[in-house]
Amino acid sequence: MKYLHNNLYKMCSYFYIGVSAGLLAVSTSVFAESASEQIIVGEQSSSLVQYVNKQKPYNPKDKQVAALQTRLIPYLKPSENIAYYQAIKALTWLSYAAHEGSEKSLSSARTGALQQAKYIIDALEQGKIEKFTLTTAILSDSSVMRRDLWANAELLKQTEGFSCAQAEIAQAEVMLVWAAAEHCELGWRHSRELFLSAQSLIDQSNLKASACKSATTLELPKINYPSLQELNGDAKGCHGVKGKWPIWSPEQKVVTEPLVAKVPSNAPNVVHFALDQSNLSKESIDVLNQVVTFLKDNPTYTLTLYGFTDARASEQYNLKLSMRRAQSVLAYLQQQGIHLDRVAVEAKGKNQTINDENQKFGHALSRRVELVYVDPEGKEVSTFNQRQDLQVEK
Repeated sequence: MKYLHNNLYKMCSYFYIGVSAGLLAVSTSVFAESASEQIIVGEQSSSLVQYVNKQKPYNPKDKQVAALQTRLIPYLKPSENIAYYQAIKALTWLSYAAHEGSEKSLSSARTGALQQAKYIIDALEQGKIEKFTLTTAILSDSSVMRRDLWANAELLKQTEGFSCAQAEIAQAEVMLVWAAAEHCELGWRHSRELFLSAQSLIDQSNLKASACKSATTLELPKINYPSLQELNGDAKGCHGVKGKWPIWSPEQKVVTEPLVAKVPSNAPNVVHFALDQSNLSKESIDVLNQVVTFLKDNPTYTLTLYGFTDARASEQYNLKLSMRRAQSVLAYLQQQGIHLDRVAVEAKGKNQTINDENQKFGHALSRRVELVYVDPEGKEVSTFNQRQDLQVEK
């Protein structure tokens, strides 16, 4: 599923994308023209300012979105006024709605995103935005995930630095709604980049808020927030927020330590393969037995398997080989009692090869399946890299 298309992020200035190699901040991010999900970062496209000056909507073929974008354009000039926070939030809601439209879906998520954008635009036009709520709604197709990021955003709104980080916070909040909805419908593989983007935006918000009015480091208080069950209810799936919202307000208690479980770090994140092979070695099985133990000890965690090859052979051949490798890992986990609904697989082929001065060693590192574990909130679990099953050509 291509969950974002190339025009979508042209709508957001100062947009930050999280990638596995690190967090790269770019003023304007665009996506590949092809149907692949690969993100292109660092390339400049037409900036938001150019579109504002031309008074043009970004999605002219989507009439509902384009009409609201046209109304929103006059309010998108960067400022420290609260209206800018709301305008960027509306812009991001329209990004979400445009995505749902690009999927040719008349989903309730699209309807909800359009409605949220319209509420804000109406308030902007009527001069009532100062009294408009700062709380971001959780749509009925979504839920609360990444409580730590939601709490961080709410705490930042109470600081003097909020005025300097409004755009990032507004985007992060809507991205969290969007990411949770994708996670509910399609799983971690489809929501990962959205969660990483939200994380990156919050990180940028903290930096901007700290540097906003003084050179002192911003230290946010530690707070206690509700459980996922209290926020989302007992029913399976996503049904919007059921508990008290927002996750925190100034009237609530500040505590000495946050109520956050420590994330385990005893899970290996890779297994390796021999040249042109997808069968598991004895050493790889030993590694996967650690994975099985970890998953059984943490029954609410999910796992995504990404298969890779070295750079040799054709792209098509390597895609099939990388999928066979991921499926070999999946089959073993299933044999050991791990339910299939907890694991997703994806073939990466010869993308993201690992280079080394010793070419054969680099090839051996590239022939792998990477394992990404996620807790119930959509947070990636810390892991360790291992090479005990590495198979270097002689």
